[in-house]
Amino acid sequence: MIVSLYSTKGGCGKSTLAVCLAAYWSQSRKTVLLDADPQASLSLCREEVLHVPVLQDTSKGIGKTIAKLAAEYERVVVDTAGYRRRKNTEALVHSDFVLIPCKPSPFDVREALEAVEVLRDIAGSKERKGAPLRYAIVLTMAQRTAVSARFREELEASGAPFMSAQIGQRVAFVETPTAGFPPEGSVAALEVELLAREIKRRLKA
Repeated sequence: MIVSLYSTKGGCGKSTLAVCLAAYWSQSRKTVLLDADPQASLSLCREEVLHVPVLQDTSKGIGKTIAKLAAEYERVVVDTAGYRRRKNTEALVHSDFVLIPCKPSPFDVREALEAVEVLRDIAGSKERKGAPLRYAIVLTMAQRTAVSARFREELEASGAPFMSAQIGQRVAFVETPTAGFPPEGSVAALEVELLAREIKRRLKA
């Protein structure tokens, strides 16, 4: 299973969520984390605490890299660049599922909906060769406020694919790259688990 994180809006939690999902899946599946962002944010990750190999590839041949990793690992998590670039498209073409992280703000919602349009085009492209591409927006850094609830309702009303699971604004997520996956039973761990399970369900649908 190849899961990519995609958004051209910085600060939405894309890299953090990629790390959290990879760390979660590594507990039961052979998992690899691929950094496709030239900024190399994932270089901060401590592999010995995540128990996940962290590789980097920003080349034109990233599609071949992803295909090779998919043959070696049960889960491949790809963190794409936080801006528009041709190599992002190459990574998305080779994905099974694409998550679009979105903070509860008007700027992020606009960018997330634009990302959905990009993915719709990719899903119908000849490069996919008829293979289905699943994708959905996931609300990140959400709080129990009327503001978060309003933006969630706005996304749901847009008709764009939208995850039921959401990720809260928690210190544990910020610390994951260097401290490891949040403790078992914590709210942070539960949120990632629910998100991972929903991805699996949507892929089977």
